Amino acid sequence: MTAPVTTDGIDSPVSEVGQWLATGLTFALALAAIAYVVRICVRDRIVWPAILLASGGLTCLMEPLFDHLYGLWFYEEGQWHLYTTFGSNQPIWVPAAYIAFYGGATVLISRTLARRPQMRTVWSLYSSIVAMAVIAEITYISILEVYCYQDRQPFVVLGYPIFLGFTNAMSAVVSGIVAYRLVPLLRGAAQLYLITLVPGAFAMGLFGTGILYLSVRHSENPSMILVSLAALTVAGGIAWTIRMLGRHLVDGQNPVDPALRPATHTADDERRTPVA
Repeated sequence: MTAPVTTDGIDSPVSEVGQWLATGLTFALALAAIAYVVRICVRDRIVWPAILLASGGLTCLMEPLFDHLYGLWFYEEGQWHLYTTFGSNQPIWVPAAYIAFYGGATVLISRTLARRPQMRTVWSLYSSIVAMAVIAEITYISILEVYCYQDRQPFVVLGYPIFLGFTNAMSAVVSGIVAYRLVPLLRGAAQLYLITLVPGAFAMGLFGTGILYLSVRHSENPSMILVSLAALTVAGGIAWTIRMLGRHLVDGQNPVDPALRPATHTADDERRTPVA
């Protein structure tokens, strides 16, 4: 019989005003993302943005694991509670945050890359989302006071381990890059494959680039110097990954219709296509 995974968090009352503001703000952002996606789906007669929006929302199921591994604690006392798993108490506004930040951002990034497929565009989008993530997290932590990061954390600014902004931004950018190249290849029901794209990119940032840091952080009594050095590998690994994907999947491509409609191929095209 296996024991459940738990997190021993030091609880505090959630700010009543902060909870109202966090819930209202987050759901407003989610509604804006939904309106944006509905508009382009209707206008361009496409469905893949709606699938990516749902993929972003589905990714919220990975939030409790992130909380457990990285030390995030949603204040439980007075929380408008959704569910608890991995020892993390999830507030009702978390799915809305994922719809807006991961689903909506993925759609926006893929369409932007279609118009301007350059490495400069990749870095511009990435740096913008890093800044957005840092500002949003500091706001929710230090101003709205609805959660915090506990245990020993490196590079903390106003309660937020600043290096984690790179992880949050990576998920949306990687999803956007892959969607930009993959959507034109998918026809009809095959577009449903996109439903796992954002959770997969989130896991790449969480476990892929973060595996060394997490291994050190969860070892027995690591020194803060070692934890801080390991945290730097998170930002470095993310930069390496985005540079690799940007150079080989984006840079130098021809601008295309941002609707990313599937290309049409004739039987002659298929006969001329070599088999790998």
